[in-house]
Amino acid sequence: MMVTHQSSVNFENLIKDLADMYPFDVGTVVLVEVVANALDSRATSISITFEPKRRTLVVTDNGTGMTASDFAQYHDFAAGLKTRGMGIGFAGVGAKISFNIASRVITETRSDSFVGGSSWYLESKKKLLWEEIKPVHLRSNGTRVEVMFRDDVDLPFASTENIVLLLKEHYLPLLDNDFLSLYEQLGYYPHNLRFIVNNQVIQPGNIALDYQLTNVHNFSPQSSRRRIGYGILGLAPIEYPMSENLCGVLLSTRGKIIKADMFNQFPSDIGPRILGLVEIPDFINFLTSAKTDFIKRKKFREFEKLYDPIRQEFKSWLSKLGIQSTESSSNDEILKLEREIRKLIDQIPEFSEFFGFRSPKNIPQQSDEGIPNATWQEGTQTTLPIGEGDSGGGEGPFDIGEETGEALQENVEEGKVTTQPISRTSHRGPKIGYSDAPDRIDLAWVDGTYVMINSSHPAFLKVCNNNQAKRLHEIFAIALAIQKFLFTGNLQDLTFSDRVMAAWGNSK
Repeated sequence: MMVTHQSSVNFENLIKDLADMYPFDVGTVVLVEVVANALDSRATSISITFEPKRRTLVVTDNGTGMTASDFAQYHDFAAGLKTRGMGIGFAGVGAKISFNIASRVITETRSDSFVGGSSWYLESKKKLLWEEIKPVHLRSNGTRVEVMFRDDVDLPFASTENIVLLLKEHYLPLLDNDFLSLYEQLGYYPHNLRFIVNNQVIQPGNIALDYQLTNVHNFSPQSSRRRIGYGILGLAPIEYPMSENLCGVLLSTRGKIIKADMFNQFPSDIGPRILGLVEIPDFINFLTSAKTDFIKRKKFREFEKLYDPIRQEFKSWLSKLGIQSTESSSNDEILKLEREIRKLIDQIPEFSEFFGFRSPKNIPQQSDEGIPNATWQEGTQTTLPIGEGDSGGGEGPFDIGEETGEALQENVEEGKVTTQPISRTSHRGPKIGYSDAPDRIDLAWVDGTYVMINSSHPAFLKVCNNNQAKRLHEIFAIALAIQKFLFTGNLQDLTFSDRVMAAWGNSK
């Protein structure tokens, strides 16, 4: 007897909310997410076919397959939404979100411990059911997902070329031999991983050769002397060499492109010709639920340790091409702005979290006694004396920071340097700068641990001779830049600049 189950939650709202999380169309989301789940299952072969007459997309992989528990969660909207997974996929969301534009999803899976299948369909607009079926297509471990789309929707799968383009836009590193070698070394994917589109094997190539890049720069970004990834930068002979959807440096984690970035550099003449690709495996710890952007708010400094080395490499590469950064600063003005911002710390805690301010801490300093408990790390900042220790007056010893040089950092597990703690005040910000960027519409923007104020913006130029109006403009520009940077989709985040301006208006 066939067993039928009903998805009891309000699936209409859920699938719409799911679709709203993504910056691209639902058909693309379905393909990207089903492929992500196949990659997470350690597949070496991912076959994608689209039958235009039947409007049916089929993705078959030879991965580990689902367990009985996986299969139950696959059909459970609530469980699926809670489970982001440890890889680049999102708990079967491809099948779930497809019901925005599909009428039925047939799934078969086979693993070492479980064999199962389901036919998931809309019985009515308000009723979503799935029936258990016997798998008929799989002869070995893996998963097969067949999505039957409605006749009234446009789909991005018109040809093999369209599907390959989608794969490149979202998984370009997995179509490059050098990046595949990296993933094999890291233990993520084998070098023989292949996509098969409409029965055509897509052989991996070489990004520099495939896109005829010049001024090619291969690099391995480092943080604290540790290699954190691999990247390539180059100039294509044409504008938008991949697609108009992507321009600049593509940031990837574990083979999935998360977003394109220009790191607040705007080389207008060559910008559309820039094509870069950087893989940072640890970016996976900073992804949004939909895994289409980065969460920076809670772990800003940890994120910057991964992000800033790429930014600096990109700026250096542009400099070699004769394109200099537009950043500039005025020390007197910056000091005045810092004082204004410090007045608001108690009322606007995000300022303290974002910029970082003086705080007491114990700074490890080299000693001949004790046990090794620290390591040398790149980047320094000087500290100010407080409490006990080598008070002396004036500046204190070096702590970890963002200036040149090396400082000791506590590392009990791997430490090789014996230290003793010295009580100091650590000062990490704020950092504000000015940028002469007449081509930008932004009042200000976040660039690493800096907020850059656009000193060429028409609004800035209009008030620059009136000190009070200028300060109002600067505080508002800083608040707005940080608000945009920290925005996560929560409407409460949009009140940040209002709170800042209210606090500043009430400050003395």
